[in-house]
Amino acid sequence: MEVLQSIFTVNNLLMMNVGVAVGIIIGAMPGLSVAFAVTVLMTMTFHMESLPAMYLLLGAYCGGLYGGSITATLINTPGTANAVCTALEGYPLARKGRAGDALKCALVASTIGGLVSCFGLSFFAPQLAKIILKIASPEYFALCTFGIAAAIGLEGNSLNNVIKGVLSAAFGLILSCVGADPVFGTNRFSFGSYYMLSGIQVVSSMLGAYALCQVLVNCRDVYVKGDESLKVPPVTKATLRLRDILKHWKLILKSSLIGAIVGAVPGTGGAESAMIAYNEAKRTSKHPEEFGNGSIEGILAAESANNATSGGAMIPMLTLSIPGDTVMAILLSALTMQGITPGANLFSSGSFWVYAIMGGLFVVNIFMFLQGSLCINLFARVSKIPQSIMTPCIVVMCVMGSYAINNNIFECFVMIAFGLIGFFMKKFGFPVTPLCISLVLGKMFETNLRRSLILSKGNPFVFFTRPISCGILILAAFMLFFPIISNTLAASRKGKAAGKQN
Repeated sequence: MEVLQSIFTVNNLLMMNVGVAVGIIIGAMPGLSVAFAVTVLMTMTFHMESLPAMYLLLGAYCGGLYGGSITATLINTPGTANAVCTALEGYPLARKGRAGDALKCALVASTIGGLVSCFGLSFFAPQLAKIILKIASPEYFALCTFGIAAAIGLEGNSLNNVIKGVLSAAFGLILSCVGADPVFGTNRFSFGSYYMLSGIQVVSSMLGAYALCQVLVNCRDVYVKGDESLKVPPVTKATLRLRDILKHWKLILKSSLIGAIVGAVPGTGGAESAMIAYNEAKRTSKHPEEFGNGSIEGILAAESANNATSGGAMIPMLTLSIPGDTVMAILLSALTMQGITPGANLFSSGSFWVYAIMGGLFVVNIFMFLQGSLCINLFARVSKIPQSIMTPCIVVMCVMGSYAINNNIFECFVMIAFGLIGFFMKKFGFPVTPLCISLVLGKMFETNLRRSLILSKGNPFVFFTRPISCGILILAAFMLFFPIISNTLAASRKGKAAGKQN
């Protein structure tokens, strides 16, 4: 009852709706991501109370996941990477004059996927937290290694990309060493600036690496291609009724479970879960010939799995303090900024926060369905906004947000520096995600590494003599090199198939 009373206040419900609306709008803009939406809104939460701030960000997260399906359906341009599979079926269906049906299917599937992931979060997170209470520093170090390795593996489909990912992660770990030593308190790498004694603020670095970096990329594209608004076809009235969509409840439920499970694995996300669910739907469909030509089943599978990652991705973040992807890294920073420390202790000493977040995520998905049903034509017009109007507004919000962290101009320079770093990293093919996740996990990584070595009197084999720690490190190595191995095997199979045909 305490949790329900705290959720259903005017302020909290308002923040949920604002977050969902902004998330859908930004998600529907080609080139902008869910991480961008959450990062920009995080600048508004510095002086807010904890629950409204968290609900604002959760609304942006869920709304952004759904928003990418709008432009994917209408103009064949996924607003986010998660909506790539939706574009494969939504756009052909829209060209047949059934854009309304495609958007309604995406909305219903997204809502059900989000609700299923909420139940998974409520059931699995507390059970996992009980196990986490029994692990020590070597296991926490191994978990941090796993999170960083998974982020590298997600970006690395070749040896060259893995090397770039490792360099990006190493750069993030080096930057996390700026400031006071976490064990002895020694001042490090501050270069005589007292602003750097507390280290590099994750929020300002995220604003630069994602928000300002994306602005620079968009400005470059506008300079090259010109500032042209997109021609969006009209949204036709949906002919499918809700019960017609719910006839595919088995497919939606299966895809939602796939999304929740894949989302709970650090280093994965909505794009991976949507692709897996889409391929599984095509494999088991009675009408596989419809896929690629506007299949309702393809839209339902992709969107339900895509949004089901929201609750799944929060399981390792809330229980282990390990962000599985970029958005979770930003949410972890926002929670810490509000004085909430995720981890097993959060479940044992502050279950109110846990169930308030879980309940809020459930209500956010309901509001997403209501807003999507009532305002779909308005959201569809978002892609017409010229970059010349959007870019100055985003830059102003980034500067205001970075200044508000500590009320000094130094954080603005940090934000600008990371914006330039992110821009050139993208330009030369270096992934930004390992850098940011390493920066978030850097303190925990270093602290548990040093504690383990102190307790073992400098014996580095302490991580391999403990079964849990050793197992996690083996999984980390697997996650790091799995994309390379899978791509090599796939290329080998194609080569053999081509040889047989010749």
